[in-house]
Amino acid sequence: MRVLFWLVLAFSLVQCTSLQKTADRKTAAARMVLDKSGYLYDPLDTSCDGFPRLQVETMPGTCLGMVMPRDRAVDRSNDKSFIKPRTILQITGTQDFLVVDMGGWSPQNGRLFLLTRSGSAPYEIKTLKLNLETPHGLALGPDGFYYIGERTRISKFHLKNNQVTDWTMVVGNLARKEGYMHPLSQFVFDPRNGDLYINSGSPSDHCVVQGTGAYKSCPEDQAQGNGAIYRIPAQLLKNLPAGGVKNYEITALGLRNSMAMAISDKGYLIQGENSRDFAELEEPYEEINVVDLDNGVGRHYGWPYCYNFHATSPEWLFPENKNLPLHKQFKKPVDCAQANPSGIGDYQAPWLLMPPHVAPLHMAYYKGEMFGDLFGDKLLVTWHGYQPTGHRLVAYNVDSNGLPLAKESGSTFGFNQKGACSTRKAFTPHGGMARHGSYTEIISKWDAVQGIRPKGAPVAFTEASDGSLWIVEDRETRSIVRLARSAGANHQEPCDKNAAAANDPQVQLLAWRSAVKESPGLEEGYRKVQTELIQKHCLGCHGNMQAQDFGKDRFSNLDFLVKNEWILPGNLERSKLYGSVARVEGYTPMPPADKEQIFGTAEGERVNKIIAAWVNSLPTDIDNRYGQFKMVDKRNVRAKPSTSATVCGQVAQGDIVYLDPRPATVISADGYKWSRIYMVPSHSRLYKQACPAPEDGVYYISR
Repeated sequence: MRVLFWLVLAFSLVQCTSLQKTADRKTAAARMVLDKSGYLYDPLDTSCDGFPRLQVETMPGTCLGMVMPRDRAVDRSNDKSFIKPRTILQITGTQDFLVVDMGGWSPQNGRLFLLTRSGSAPYEIKTLKLNLETPHGLALGPDGFYYIGERTRISKFHLKNNQVTDWTMVVGNLARKEGYMHPLSQFVFDPRNGDLYINSGSPSDHCVVQGTGAYKSCPEDQAQGNGAIYRIPAQLLKNLPAGGVKNYEITALGLRNSMAMAISDKGYLIQGENSRDFAELEEPYEEINVVDLDNGVGRHYGWPYCYNFHATSPEWLFPENKNLPLHKQFKKPVDCAQANPSGIGDYQAPWLLMPPHVAPLHMAYYKGEMFGDLFGDKLLVTWHGYQPTGHRLVAYNVDSNGLPLAKESGSTFGFNQKGACSTRKAFTPHGGMARHGSYTEIISKWDAVQGIRPKGAPVAFTEASDGSLWIVEDRETRSIVRLARSAGANHQEPCDKNAAAANDPQVQLLAWRSAVKESPGLEEGYRKVQTELIQKHCLGCHGNMQAQDFGKDRFSNLDFLVKNEWILPGNLERSKLYGSVARVEGYTPMPPADKEQIFGTAEGERVNKIIAAWVNSLPTDIDNRYGQFKMVDKRNVRAKPSTSATVCGQVAQGDIVYLDPRPATVISADGYKWSRIYMVPSHSRLYKQACPAPEDGVYYISR
C-alpha cells in the first residue's frame, strides 16, 4: 500500500508539474505580440539580459533583445516618430543614448532623439532637435562635443539637462548637388591626434557624363572631389572660424561610398566600400580598403574604373562599348592591374573583399568586456544589404596594426536560403583573388520569417558602457535592438539540410517568365489573371501588384506573384492569390474593403475559376530549368543560337553563369550545340546597347 501510495503521489506531482509548465507556456504565448516592425516577442520577457528575446540566430553565448520597437518609437509630446533611424551613441556617464533619424529623403525632415529610461517601459524617445537635413553621422569628439553630420555640413553640440546647447558649425560646404545618390555625411576621428576624416560619396553609381566637356577623367571623381575621403586637421577644429572650416584635404580617391570607416591606433583607416551596382547577384564584391594615413595618402582606390581586386569596369573592358558617352568623353586614368602603388593617384587595390552586395554601413573595433572572449579587439561590421549575403553583424580578426587578417586561400561567405540551411560559397570575383580573408558571423540568421521576424536592417551600432551592442535598424523595421550575453542557449533556426543550393532569385524570375512565355496555355492563363483580376480589381493595391526588378513590362505582375510567394504551383489552397480572393481561412481578404467586393458573387466565382485553372497548370519544376555553372573558358553571348546572330556580350573563364541544364533545350545549329543562358538586364558581361534585352533574359552560348 505504501509503495502504491508513493507511486500515485509521484505520478500526481509529475502531472501537476507538467500542467503548470503547459499553463506557463500558454500564458507566455498569450502575451506574444507581433509589432509593426515584424518582430514576434513577449514584451514582459526579460530573458535576454533584461530585454525581450528575439528569434534571431546569434553566436553561442549571446542573444538579441528588443529595446525600442517601432510601435513605441514615438515622442508622445509631439507625435514625432522613427522614420529612418541610422546611428546611435551612448551619452557619457548615463544609461541614455542619442539616436539620429535621417527622416527619409524629404528635405529638412531629420531629427535627433534622446533614448531615455522610462517608468512605464524600459526606454522611451524624446525629441531633441528637428528640421535636420538628412543627418547620419554621430560621434563624440576628442573635445567633448557631440558631432553630427548632415547633407552638406557637420556640426557639434553639448547636451545639458537633456537639452541641445552650443550648436556650432564645424564644416558647412561639403560637395553635394541635387539628385545626389550618396549624400550622407559619415565621419571618424583619428584616435592618435583628433584629425577628422569625412566621407564624400559619389553622386552616381558609375559616373554620369553631363554636358559635352572633353573630360580626361570622371568629373565626379576628379574635378568635383566626390567619391573621396576628406581630412580636417585637429588644429583647425580647435580654432573654428565663423561658419566653420572652409577647406579640407583629400586623403583618398576612387571610393564610391565610405559609410563604414574606422581608424586603428596605429594610424590605418579601414574603409568598407559600397561597390557599384551590377544586376547579377554574384558581382561585384564589396571591399575592405586600407588607407595608410602616414605613408599612403592620395592613392586612387578604383571607382568608377576598377572593381574587386583588379577587374576593369565594363564601360572600359569591352571594345564594343567604345561608343558609350562615358567611354568617348574620358579615358580610364588608372591601371586596374597595378599591384605596387607608390605615388599619389596610383591605383590601390582593396585589402580584402567582402561578399557581393552586403552593403557595409558601420564598423568599429570592439573594446568592451562583455564579449571580450568572443570578439574582443576584433573589427565589427554591419552588413545592411537585403540580398541573401547581407543582413548580418560580422567580426574580422585583426593584426597588430588593426588590419583584417589575410590568409593564403579558402575564402568563403554565407548565403541565406529561404526554407533551407544557409550555405557557404567560394569567393570567385571577376579579376581573380589577390588576397583571402575570413570573418565570423555574430548575428547570422536575420532573414525574414513571416510572423516571426523581419529581414534585418542593421545600420549602425554603439558599444555601451557595459559592453553590450546597441544596434539601429531602419527600412520598415525602425527599431533598436541589443546584443548581450546569455546563459541560455542561443536561438538556432531549424532548416532543411537537404535543400538545393541557393540561386539568384532574379534568375528564378527569368525562368518563370520563360516558362510562361513558351507555353501558349500558361501565357493565356496569365493574361486572364491580369485582365480579369489585377486590372479590374487590384489596381492601387500592392503597387498594382507589380515588381520592378526588370522595370515595368507585361511580366511585372508575374514577377510580383513569384517574388512574394502568392502562387504555389499545383497547390491551390496554399497560393495566396487564390486564398485571398476565395476567402480561404487565414488569408487577408481581397479585394480590400474600400473596393468593389466580388466574394460570393458570380463575378467572384468566375475569377476564382480563372485563378484556379492557371495555378493548377503552373509547372512544378522551375528550379530544374536553371542551374549554376562555372565557365572553363571564354564564350560569346548571342541573341540567337547561331554563329551569325548578334554578339550581345561575353562571359569569361571562371564566371559563374546560369544555364538551362535540360537536354531537350540544347539546340544544334551551325556545327555547334547551343545552351540557353539566363542573364538579367544590364548584366555586367553584356555589351551596352548591343542587343535588346529579351523579356525572359534568355541568350545563347555555344557548348
